[in-house]
Amino acid sequence: MSLPAIPQRKMIQNSAIKPDLGHGGLKIVRYQTDTDAQKAYINNEFEFQHEAAKRHIINGVTLSLKGSPGRYRITATIHPTLRQFIDIVRYDPSAPPLENWEAIGMKEAHEQTQSDFKGTKKENLGHFKQYLVESIRGDRTAYLPTVSGWQSSEVFGDTIFVAVDESNPMALYGMLYLPKKPVMQSDGQTQTAALFQAAATGLAEKEEALDKFGTTLEIELNVTPVAAGQSFADRNGRGSKKNKNLVARMDSSSALSQLRAKAMAGTIFEGRVADGRTVGATETATNKIVDLSTLDQMLLNVISRGTKKDEQIKIYHIEHFLPYCKEFLTLLEDKFGDKWLDLTPKDSEPYRRLYIHGWAFALKALAIVFHDSRRDELGPLASAINTAGGGDSHQTAKEAQQAFLKAVENADPQQPKLTPAELEDRIDKIDWLRYRKHWIDLTGRKVASDGKPKTREIKVGTDNDGRLITKLIADGKAENTAAAINFAVNKIEGRSWTDLTSDVDAKP
Repeated sequence: MSLPAIPQRKMIQNSAIKPDLGHGGLKIVRYQTDTDAQKAYINNEFEFQHEAAKRHIINGVTLSLKGSPGRYRITATIHPTLRQFIDIVRYDPSAPPLENWEAIGMKEAHEQTQSDFKGTKKENLGHFKQYLVESIRGDRTAYLPTVSGWQSSEVFGDTIFVAVDESNPMALYGMLYLPKKPVMQSDGQTQTAALFQAAATGLAEKEEALDKFGTTLEIELNVTPVAAGQSFADRNGRGSKKNKNLVARMDSSSALSQLRAKAMAGTIFEGRVADGRTVGATETATNKIVDLSTLDQMLLNVISRGTKKDEQIKIYHIEHFLPYCKEFLTLLEDKFGDKWLDLTPKDSEPYRRLYIHGWAFALKALAIVFHDSRRDELGPLASAINTAGGGDSHQTAKEAQQAFLKAVENADPQQPKLTPAELEDRIDKIDWLRYRKHWIDLTGRKVASDGKPKTREIKVGTDNDGRLITKLIADGKAENTAAAINFAVNKIEGRSWTDLTSDVDAKP
């Protein structure tokens, strides 16, 4: 028996590919500009083309030089599906694959740059996962930042790039042959962990999100543990914290932002909410009644006494909570709107200098009392809201809404602490002037630099001859703290609420 003649073709070994000094020594096959390399690649003559078990073959990659010459960082930007992201990254930061990253020298960098998923960070992970679930379900558009990751210098020698477009020497385009080793995060750790969790949900399977949900991943190549630590420090140690009001203003897709817009439409709050780009709601800036973050917290207090976070409010909740949120804002307008003047009249004072109800802590307290006055209706709705990482991760929008309604139906009944009529009666009878003794006793007084209690002279109008009348008052605090909010709630709801009706001033 004779064997057929098999053509023999010499394979181009990986070691024969010259490191590109302009790209930190990365092995680059110049498909566009090297005709011999192009022919060899087309004919599958390169060794790496036959090592699919060792490398991810990633199309549509931009290989970039970042930074300045002499200290260029080499990054590869890719656009994987959810399934590809999980397969490429391999490394869930909330559950590290110890046997992998220890083996390639990543342990030191992990200890320097990756914080444990505990406390608030663990809770935020649950919220981010829910954000992804809502995006997969179609409740919102997914605006995900690029995840920045890196791969160890230990495997850089096995990384190969095939350049099919070299028109921009700073950003080559082509195919990346990336070693199948973990990719750690220098920025986007919580998002990465959330993507891993979202990929494991039943919803991802039902909606075919594993192969249809897109992400963006930037992988820095040839990174040492020291460089990884410096990258982490540079990314997290500079700049300022996000402006919560500006973020809230820009967020139009979340359920809470939609609820807020619908609740304040047609009320005194419309157009008079500070959003991070305008003057805030300060003692003398009277155009804005509250800022966005305060208004959101007020609505969350109406919904749940503040026990739920904005990420936990879903699109299918809006129709159930909107009537109550609208009623609360309308109540505030009816009771205080005539005092919340945009322009302060001559010979008078800005309303926040005069009244407690102009301050965030008082409005948040009133929102809680409002909830308590309608607890028989709001209590079951609030208790049915899933906590972080809740069971709706595996449900379609319709299934999640049905589960919510079922939970409302099965919720324990709750009794109001006071009736809506009693709340309105108390609001009408309470004296809201800041300098009354009952408010100074509750909020405390401002203290001057010499340690003495502060006083303030305020304008209270004019006499019959048009001369200005002033009054010396105790200058009270209006701190937006949990303690101040709780004190106000307990007093307004309590048996001694009539103490707040007194017209006795605090001693200046």
